Amino acid sequence: MRNFAKKLTAIFVLSAVTLSCICVFAEDQKVPTYTEIIESTAENISVFGRYDGLFEDDLYVKVIETIVGNDHELYEKAMRAMLESVDENSAYYDQEEAKALMEDLGEEIVGIGVNILSDNGNLIVSSPIPGSPAEKAGIKSGDIIIGADNVDLRTVEFENAVNYIRGQEGTTVKIKVVRSGFSEPIVFSVVRETVVALVTDLEILEEGDTKIAKISVYSFSESVAQQFEEILKRVDENGIKNIIIDLRNNGGGYLDQAIAIADMFLEDGKLITTEDHKLDLLDKVYTATGEATDYNVAVLINGMSASASEVLTAALKENGAARVVGEQSFGKGTVQSLQSLSDGAMIKYTVAYYLTPLGNNIHEKGIVPDVRVRNSSKPVDMSKYDMFKLSKVYKVGDKGEEVKMAKEMLDLLGLFVGEINDIYDENLKIAVNNFQQAKKLFPYGVLDITTQMNLYDTIKTAEVEVDDQLAAAIRGF
Repeated sequence: MRNFAKKLTAIFVLSAVTLSCICVFAEDQKVPTYTEIIESTAENISVFGRYDGLFEDDLYVKVIETIVGNDHELYEKAMRAMLESVDENSAYYDQEEAKALMEDLGEEIVGIGVNILSDNGNLIVSSPIPGSPAEKAGIKSGDIIIGADNVDLRTVEFENAVNYIRGQEGTTVKIKVVRSGFSEPIVFSVVRETVVALVTDLEILEEGDTKIAKISVYSFSESVAQQFEEILKRVDENGIKNIIIDLRNNGGGYLDQAIAIADMFLEDGKLITTEDHKLDLLDKVYTATGEATDYNVAVLINGMSASASEVLTAALKENGAARVVGEQSFGKGTVQSLQSLSDGAMIKYTVAYYLTPLGNNIHEKGIVPDVRVRNSSKPVDMSKYDMFKLSKVYKVGDKGEEVKMAKEMLDLLGLFVGEINDIYDENLKIAVNNFQQAKKLFPYGVLDITTQMNLYDTIKTAEVEVDDQLAAAIRGF
């Protein structure tokens, strides 16, 4: 109760409640805070008050009743303070926020289409949803979102920051991101639209006579297990036994979906995960109910693989059903409970850790792969690009081979999205504008001589990522 009382300090300040007391302090004595005065007063009354039944906790409750009462604004401030004091994964959602949250947990949302992880206050794009406005605009995995329109999201709580990114369908939002390799933030203009999330994808790879099914899982939404099962049927129809489950940049989702997918690879009775609650009575143990399979499985993870991704990875790894390749995972090993309130709001708070089959708690530790591989990079093959002639300034409507080359260069940098041809279109104008902002050039979307020189110099020093992780997974078959 004392901890909760400390949260009331903010309420007193915000509501301009003034406390007065008659005290005499020495010049060098610290002036007590409101919270300390309340605590001291409640303690004294409970101990020395003449009447029976004067308990300290009851006095705190009276304080709450008096201050909050029927004041909805103070009620919400108190609720947010209480939930946010638990950890960064606990939160209070008002009616509108609760509605948006449930939309996010579904597979059809209105927004820009990004999966976001919160890490030390940073909004990190774990992955843009394939085909989403964010992907089309050029937002990439690993980008740190620092602004939406004119709002600095670095000063906003995670749940509220997400609300600034979302919005009505058809509206435009300017998303400011920090990207590795660029000294200045990049701004993308993204039109919000209804996004149907692609949560799984199948790619058939061939290495000599060996066929490999690469199944990408982008998030653990409410129907991902069903989609995964349908993909497995297609894999079986093709007689493929080598499977790569790509969980890189997958920030998680519903725990039951990860358990359901693990069940497809584990025989009856194998331990999948355990929910470790404060009260042992509430602990839950999840075991497999399926049959043993003869698949050869590799799981790909990286530092953006979190939560439900880690549940699935650990279940397969520690039961000997898969080898894990890549980088150490994010390390989110907590379970949240989502509860509706009578006024239409919702609360989410951490109720348990999940433990791996071997009893490991990976929270803030992550999962160490069997084969640790970091993707490398290599210099750009400059034989594909000529230096600009520096004899012409290009703008919308112009055509030429140098226009096409500029598109190829900006596409390589992750700034251009669209058809690569020799026509200077609006997409190229946006990409040039973003490049100019990142390079502290005058941002007007015209490919002038200075921009051409900067673009060529940037490409000369740029590097492209090599998927060594996928290659390592393939070598294991």
